[in-house]
Amino acid sequence: MIKQPYKVWDRQNQSMTQYTPTEVYKMVIDYPGTNRQLEFIGMDRGSCILQAEVAKEESDTVMLTVSEESVTLYNKEKI
Repeated sequence: MIKQPYKVWDRQNQSMTQYTPTEVYKMVIDYPGTNRQLEFIGMDRGSCILQAEVAKEESDTVMLTVSEESVTLYNKEKI
């Protein structure tokens, strides 16, 4: 499904705002070795995993995926 941008008219300020949707990927990773849980957002699953690998510390030998989901973000711009 292709998501179309939509426009909103602000009657009080007499201005138009456009909201453009963007699909991103979100992962929550648990690092049991250092007792941390971090959230990563990227354009796809691979970029989230790469971020999680970079965030590993020396004592982290295991990374556990807590959750994965697709999220819609809206880019707001005045027209």
